[in-house]
Amino acid sequence: MVCIFFLLSCGVKNQPTGEISPAPASQHPELSEQEKLIACSSCHQEVTPEIYEQWYNSVHGLDNVKCFQCHGTYENFSVVPKMDKCATCHVEQLRKMPPGMTCWQCHPAHKFSVHK
Repeated sequence: MVCIFFLLSCGVKNQPTGEISPAPASQHPELSEQEKLIACSSCHQEVTPEIYEQWYNSVHGLDNVKCFQCHGTYENFSVVPKMDKCATCHVEQLRKMPPGMTCWQCHPAHKFSVHK
């Protein structure tokens, strides 16, 4: 559900109308070279405040896990993180997980504090 919200709310603001156009699922909206240097949270606090707040108050937020560590950088952005990104920090948990499952089937996306 959160990923669907993210897909619909993460977009590019059209300058004349101020409307937000949804970004394709596999890529981030176009950014200038300067914008690529700033933290995701600089924009997403306003663009997707609910998701930002969930992350900020989560174990990942408290541990200062940055967006790119799960979702990739601008060049290889993925709305839904690949499981190998989780394995970077959570090898033991993934080893115990039943085949075919994802972390977010039990842990709410961007919260990771409790099981669903």
